[in-house]
Amino acid sequence: MDMLRIGTKLYGYCNGYFGRDFFSSIKTVEAIGTDWVVARDWGDDEDKVFFYNGDPDVLLEYTKPGSG
Repeated sequence: MDMLRIGTKLYGYCNGYFGRDFFSSIKTVEAIGTDWVVARDWGDDEDKVFFYNGDPDVLLEYTKPGSG
């Protein structure tokens, strides 16, 4: 069974789970709880931190490039 882990890359918009204005192409998971995820976008200009409040398993579909 797949699990979201620290260091997992998340690709694309992720259905807006990290906010509707963040279209970052790649986020890296930095922390995971039972019902939350913190991810960081290491963009060209500056790094941004994102928080998702919900089931981490929902994000598994965004772990493949081009999954958006």
